[in-house]
Amino acid sequence: MANHYFYAVMLPEALKQKLQQATAGMKSSLPFQRWVHRDDAHITLAFLGAAEEAQLEKANRLIADKISTFRVLPLVFDHFGTFGKKEQPRVLWAGIQESQPLFDLERMVAGCCLEAGFSLDRRPFHPHITLARKWGGDRPFAAGMLDRYLPEPVPFSADRIVLYRTNLHKTPKYEIVQSFRLADAQNLK
Repeated sequence: MANHYFYAVMLPEALKQKLQQATAGMKSSLPFQRWVHRDDAHITLAFLGAAEEAQLEKANRLIADKISTFRVLPLVFDHFGTFGKKEQPRVLWAGIQESQPLFDLERMVAGCCLEAGFSLDRRPFHPHITLARKWGGDRPFAAGMLDRYLPEPVPFSADRIVLYRTNLHKTPKYEIVQSFRLADAQNLK
């Protein structure tokens, strides 16, 4: 099976630690079948699937040319949610407060990927951090099950985006191929 690639916001270690603490209690009472390794936590910007080296290089060049106009992102993790059927969700995720700079960054990365010849899923961008997959409980999932885990808002700064390669038979699964630093306020022209 070919490796798949995707661009994502890399999360700081402090946030990964908070997410790990939050999910520790969930694991015993929310029977999802697969929990994401803490080092695989990220915010996906563009999923590419299998890719040719030349396409990846072109997308990387385009992103490198434009990334300097983006500042470090001040973001806030403040809720949990699910995707899929209400009573049998396929994904449990940590939510990020709405951030226009994050949406602008996603639009830039997606545009570069399209220009490099990739076909992207064009569903609306819903920034999130996947925590677990595939509900495996005997009883139906209910949104109220997440209420006891509601977090205090956790502000964090995202200072880079990365191109990840998937390695399905390794843990963690995602390997950094290329990294792009967002500009610090002092480094902006």
